[in-house]
Amino acid sequence: MKIKKAIALLLAVAMIATLVVGCGKDSNQPSDINADPSEKVLTLRLSSPMPSTDWEKCQTAIHQSITWVATFEGLYGINEAEGGYYKLLAKDVEISDDQLTYTITLRDAKFQNGDQLKASDVVFSYDRAMQNARFNYVTSMIDDVTAKDDQTVEIKLLYPYSAVVHTFSTIKIVSEREVTEAGDAFGTVINTAGTGPYIMTEFDPAGTVKLKAFKDYWDGEPNIKKVEYILITEDSAAVIAFENGEIGYLHDAPTAEWDALQAAAGENCKMLKGNNIRTFNINWESATNNNILGNEYVRKAIFYAINKDSVNQAAANGYGTPAYEYIPSDYSDTSPKASDGTFELYQFSKEKSHEMLLQAGFTEEEIASGIPIGTITTYGAQTGEKAKAAQVIQANLKDVGLIAEVEVADVAIISPRLHSYDYDMCVFGDSGNYDYNNIRQQVHSESVGMDVVHYNRENSPFDYKRIEELVDLGVSTSDTAQRYAYYTELWSMICDTATILPILHMPVGICWRDDLDINGSYCPTYYRLVDFSWK
Repeated sequence: MKIKKAIALLLAVAMIATLVVGCGKDSNQPSDINADPSEKVLTLRLSSPMPSTDWEKCQTAIHQSITWVATFEGLYGINEAEGGYYKLLAKDVEISDDQLTYTITLRDAKFQNGDQLKASDVVFSYDRAMQNARFNYVTSMIDDVTAKDDQTVEIKLLYPYSAVVHTFSTIKIVSEREVTEAGDAFGTVINTAGTGPYIMTEFDPAGTVKLKAFKDYWDGEPNIKKVEYILITEDSAAVIAFENGEIGYLHDAPTAEWDALQAAAGENCKMLKGNNIRTFNINWESATNNNILGNEYVRKAIFYAINKDSVNQAAANGYGTPAYEYIPSDYSDTSPKASDGTFELYQFSKEKSHEMLLQAGFTEEEIASGIPIGTITTYGAQTGEKAKAAQVIQANLKDVGLIAEVEVADVAIISPRLHSYDYDMCVFGDSGNYDYNNIRQQVHSESVGMDVVHYNRENSPFDYKRIEELVDLGVSTSDTAQRYAYYTELWSMICDTATILPILHMPVGICWRDDLDINGSYCPTYYRLVDFSWK
């Protein structure tokens, strides 16, 4: 296996065309297909190095699938295959008439270190998350968390919050004893501080991650006993590894190689309609070229210049959906609908883009010569979908006389810069959700370390107070029609700023080996290993 893997990685770029041609269904047969299920290893791709074993420090979907789903759990979980939230560590939940107090009875569960889950661990976990500015967007509504007894926790809110189950699913419960004893070292090595169905047995920040089934898991020991993640950063190498049988389940499979993957996987593949969003964001505060991006007409010219169909072809091989809504309206009843005509869509138009540049004060001669507007920054592989999107947008802008550079680097390098507003323009990705309140991550001041467009500045040209008020009003009621009205006004205001442009709802392709049964677990973001079994 190691030899085959090495060959795959070395030949990924130079010989991909040769290798893909003629790949048949039988090439995906792993060497252990007939082995004892207890000895079989499910191998998956790790597309970027895993930064930590602490759930709070993991940001990409693949890292979160390991820590947020496999090794740690929340009071609630989210099952994307069934489109909703469900009780996880919470066995029973009582809600007060004023919607401010949640009394939660815990399941009889153990941490992987053998300790019994107690309400005090929940209090500790919530206090810990509430001290992390990154999670302000899901904790700012919490007033107090207290343990009533060992199995009962009471969570009080400052105001009614209709999306609180998202908070309950986001915050993971950790062992107070283990985290406290580990101190600053927690997250740097493997830990047993979660209640999840899998225990981490090996952690290499630069490569391999291994898991094993947790025998004392409260919902029964998982069917898949051994799991291994191997680092493969390039999409082409991942495809070859799957075709060679080195990867048993490929999540977020490269759409550019979908035909080859279908040939290798046969019926064991599925293209999922995704609610994951790719946006093009403009830092209106950028000092580049005397704050050229601070001019709203320049920003609008940029938006009108972007051909979303071309982006879809380049980044998703045509399998995605050009985006005009932050969350697809068919995913949430509270999501504003493009068809309503209540907000600017910025439909591709070179003519409108040119008109905006003239309104910005540029002459025909300046436009013809090319106007430098800074750098489009994004993250991931140099050949990844975000990089491809950035390159297409760069070409789109050049067609209307706007000159931009492209910068691509690892998420660990780029993410801190984006969240500190150290960029000109960026191609950004956000995981989808089933409630429109998810947009608060991008537009609310409490989302420190999450948003990439900073509206709340002393010199802000935007009505930020109303933007933030609408976000808060959107979760203050459970009335769907009222929430829709609030969010429609909010999104209309955001569109008017010309700072966040939805460009693409990304599809998610998944492929799996013949002897693996994923039991209908078609999840675009966070797959659940606990649902998988050997045939």
